[in-house]
This record gives sequence, C-alpha cells and structure tokens, in this order.
Amino acid sequence: MESAYISTTAGVIIPTPAIGSGSVTISTLVDGGRNTSGNFVGSVIGDDKLKIDCKFNTLSPQQFLNLLKIFDRNQGGKFVNTFRVYDPRIGAFRNIKMYAGDRTGTPYMLDENFYPTLFRDVSANIIEV
Repeated sequence: MESAYISTTAGVIIPTPAIGSGSVTISTLVDGGRNTSGNFVGSVIGDDKLKIDCKFNTLSPQQFLNLLKIFDRNQGGKFVNTFRVYDPRIGAFRNIKMYAGDRTGTPYMLDENFYPTLFRDVSANIIEV
C-alpha cells in the first residue's frame, strides 16, 4: 500500500490535509458533574479518544466522492472504518477504528452542465470508536 498521512486499511488514501489543518484532539470520557458544594465529582469512564479534523483547500469531484464513499453504506462504505493514522499518544502510526463526523465542501467552478469542477473548503473529521 502507498504511504499516506491518513488511509484506510483497505487501501483508500485520504488526500494530505492542507497546511495548518489536520488538527488532533484527544478527548477523555468522563462521567461527572458538580456536587452541592460546586466541586467536581466523577470518574474517567473509558480510554482517551482521538479525533482528527482535516481541511482541504480544494478537491476534485472525484477526490471528494472517494472521501465520501468511505462512509456511504449505499456505495459499499461503512460508518466505522479502520484507519492508519499517526497517533501522537504513542508517537507512531497505528490502525484505529474510527467513525465519520461531518463532511462538508463548497461546489466551485461549475461546468456548462452546472456540475462542479472543483470543491473548495472541504472538511471532514474522523473520531476514534
């Protein structure tokens, strides 16, 4: 398989995020709240979860379609996929089961049949299961 910053274990490569994009968030799942004194009461309820936000300045219609198809069950995709991603918690690439968050893009530069020839401001995020 060709090397990539983010890819599925099935071999689908996601384009490299734009410079300044690809932010990583580590979330700690907590079951908690405040008691009557206003102090935090709770506990960690699971392992930390990784979220990667990707932004792409522009994608061709085919690149955008390929990204969307990964998660589209009507086109053979799955909501949860295994991705090969860089995990800063261990300082290495690893395979992680992740699901799709929102995917957005703005159609840009329409052809004579009003089909977009480019999508700009494309964003997507994937979140560890």
